[in-house]
Amino acid sequence: MVVTVHLHTTLQRQTPKGALRRLEVMLPGGSSLADLLAHLELEFDHDSVLLVINGRQANASQALADGDEVHLIPALSGGAPDRVSATYVLR
Repeated sequence: MVVTVHLHTTLQRQTPKGALRRLEVMLPGGSSLADLLAHLELEFDHDSVLLVINGRQANASQALADGDEVHLIPALSGGAPDRVSATYVLR
């Protein structure tokens, strides 16, 4: 199955051609959102990211279906001295 992943703000991947905000990801049938997150190898605090599937808030155990649209939206706050950041492992 193929799902579309939208990476918001600090989760976007930087490439030589600019920020990569949208990915098409092929996963085995029956995969969950947690499986997708493991496949992406994004390192972030899972408690501070809003997980959305097809416009509805989801949890990591939710099953995915072919054609789903997944949005990963980090929590942001204004005026705080610490910045939200993410580390990426690109392969």
